[in-house]
Amino acid sequence: MSARRLVAYTHGVDHPAARFRIGQFIPSFERAGWDVALRPQSPEQPRDSPIAWRPARTVHQRLRFALRRRRRLNDLADAAGFDVAFVSRDLLEGDPAWERELARRNPRTVFDFDDAIHLGRKREHFARACEGAAWVTAGNEHLAAVARKFTDRVSVVPTVVDTDAIPPPPDPAAGRPLRLGWLGSDRSIRETLHAHAAMFADLQAELGFELVVVSKPRREMPDRRLRWRHVEWSPATEARIADHFDVGIMPLVDDEFQRLKCGCKLLQYMAAGLPSIATPIGINPSLLGGGRGIAATDRDAWAGAIARLRDPDLRRTIGATARPYVERHYSVAAWFPRLFDVVESVRLGATPRTVALAAD
Repeated sequence: MSARRLVAYTHGVDHPAARFRIGQFIPSFERAGWDVALRPQSPEQPRDSPIAWRPARTVHQRLRFALRRRRRLNDLADAAGFDVAFVSRDLLEGDPAWERELARRNPRTVFDFDDAIHLGRKREHFARACEGAAWVTAGNEHLAAVARKFTDRVSVVPTVVDTDAIPPPPDPAAGRPLRLGWLGSDRSIRETLHAHAAMFADLQAELGFELVVVSKPRREMPDRRLRWRHVEWSPATEARIADHFDVGIMPLVDDEFQRLKCGCKLLQYMAAGLPSIATPIGINPSLLGGGRGIAATDRDAWAGAIARLRDPDLRRTIGATARPYVERHYSVAAWFPRLFDVVESVRLGATPRTVALAAD
């Protein structure tokens, strides 16, 4: 019997949604007898243009969009040759016409999302994508509830991490300052870390910790008092974040978009066997519970948590509790059978067995 074929349309190869929502599952699909074709937007849409002169920058952006559009048309031309199509967030520029054309060529489509994309300029696209998909997979139950306003064909498949690819943390080293670490995208830096830069600068002056930021590209901090070290993101660095810092941090701003986040960076810290400090909104309180991390709601709480985690034994204890929890509840191994059930059911025109199942 020939292999079944899955095509996955993503924003880019290294885009977080591409990596965490489908990319890390590809080896498991292949072992299950599927051929997977990854079709990222190409060229990717850059956050910033390297061209300073505005007219030239505009021309450059339009040429890149024209090339992305041409390649997406090529992608759609052979969509019917796949058993299932997986769409991460959108096909191109949030224009629902692309999803309509995909559904015409291949109605066996899974629409996947892991952020509150319905709140921005893609509101109309989001509604049409949910309505037109054979099935929708959402990163948490709160996002799934939004999708259910437009369709009842929804499953929760949480954002998870490949714990098998993350080694245990090294033993805490003595005689150096505590290293607080933040891991994430350049967009997330602006939305979350920048809002807390002044607080961390004040706390750094009091407590003497080092701040390490793992990202790509490097972004400046809005508070020049804050001393920090940049580590350029790569897949290898991401898998070994415990080599670069001792405590993972996830400060958030309490707004609707961030309340609907899936806790990916917190799960990465926990999977690396690191203790975490995080703002307790959205999914974070459930991840931090049971001694798996420390919630911090304000400046005093952050100061207290950082001071407590100077103790290497406490860091080791929390990390040893956090990692097994992620392995059981938020790992690729734990959730691939559920995603496979969705994809296989869409291929067959059936209802997934795990339609109502959410993460523990």
